[in-house]
Amino acid sequence: AAPHLALKSKAYLRLSFLTSKADITMAKGFKRGDSSLSLLASGTLSFGFGVFVAIHLMRLRDRERLRRACSRTKKHLVKGQRAALGVDLTNYIPIFLGKSKQKVVVLGAGAFGTAMAFAAAQGGNEVVIYMRDEEQCAVINSEHRNPKYLSDFSLHVEGGEMRGICKLDSLKEELSTPGVVIIHALPCQLTPPWFSAHKDIIPNDALICVTAKGLYLETEQLMGHAILDALDRADQPLAFLSGPSFAEEIMKGNPTTLVVASDEMFQAVRIQNLMSNFKTLRVFTCDDPVGVQLGGALKNPLAVGAGMISGLGFGTNTLSAMVTRASHELRQLCTAMGGNPRTIDGLAGIGDLMLTCFSSQSRNQRCGQRLIKGEKVEDIQKNCTVEGIATADVAIVYADMCGLELPIFRCVHALIHKKITPDEAVLDLMGRRSRKEPNVF
Repeated sequence: AAPHLALKSKAYLRLSFLTSKADITMAKGFKRGDSSLSLLASGTLSFGFGVFVAIHLMRLRDRERLRRACSRTKKHLVKGQRAALGVDLTNYIPIFLGKSKQKVVVLGAGAFGTAMAFAAAQGGNEVVIYMRDEEQCAVINSEHRNPKYLSDFSLHVEGGEMRGICKLDSLKEELSTPGVVIIHALPCQLTPPWFSAHKDIIPNDALICVTAKGLYLETEQLMGHAILDALDRADQPLAFLSGPSFAEEIMKGNPTTLVVASDEMFQAVRIQNLMSNFKTLRVFTCDDPVGVQLGGALKNPLAVGAGMISGLGFGTNTLSAMVTRASHELRQLCTAMGGNPRTIDGLAGIGDLMLTCFSSQSRNQRCGQRLIKGEKVEDIQKNCTVEGIATADVAIVYADMCGLELPIFRCVHALIHKKITPDEAVLDLMGRRSRKEPNVF
């Protein structure tokens, strides 16, 4: 850390010297009774010195950040590249800067819960994954694979620890660990009832990272609000992890980026440090939990609509137009609900929307294709959970509550419930009056 301290010391000394020099110049001007022009010149000089110092300090900051970044990717740099940065801080700073081994409890051993547990274990953490199926738990512990989901992938991680538990007493014991982090990976509609039934074993200070992308249908709430009501406490630390991420691609090691949001930024940073491995998974932070939740949830019914477009035989023109205009509606609703519309332009919004609308891996997209061909919602949801169906209903409630038109959301909702035909939906959307395209920002 010595080179880092030396840089800071030099910066502070230079700042003190320049500030003192400018102050002395100003004082002399007042003492001699110089004209206002002289004082103006002196003030301008002082301001110039201040700007110069600020620029210099920002350059030092950026240079230090670059060095820190390179220290994390040390093995990917050759000696000459490190030498070009000046002092090689890779000798002083470990690859996982500021990271320490943590206890992580993952609730749910489905596909995404398995991927989250695997990613957390890659960061060198002690990971416990909870499920109710005893046979599934036994296979995870003995063969290091999940027999039900992503069974082709090994869960063995070098430098990390991952094991399964299936008893409630074992879960209670694991959750009693000080500083435990809970990664929630249960289906949305089952989440509040589960937390309500097990709130006595959830520590008040445990950080709960919510990965479910949906809204709670029974109370028409954002998932964060529903969880707090279920726990009957308002001060439970929460973070929300979202972004374009298929579980299978995370397991394959495909480079993936996510975003985590919390009202308390340090909690978001905790999840960022926990999940980022600087190789295949990169996590950004955000201070807009409302926007991240809405983006992750409301892209689901839009993905159902994208599947309907594919099922009708329409091409990329139609799908691209739908995604673009739908993102505008998503921004409108996010703003009306108290979120930041800029969040929708990021990973939790347009990033996740493109993933689910353009890929046949998306359950919501496949559901839209099957619905448009005449299958019933009940039959489609027999073997898998499609969050876009329930979320479409809540999205319309939010639109009415905020007084928003949102024609794409309304058409998708009407098609899901067979209130209109595909031809009527196309006529409604394409036959609207001509107007100027709204500015994005």
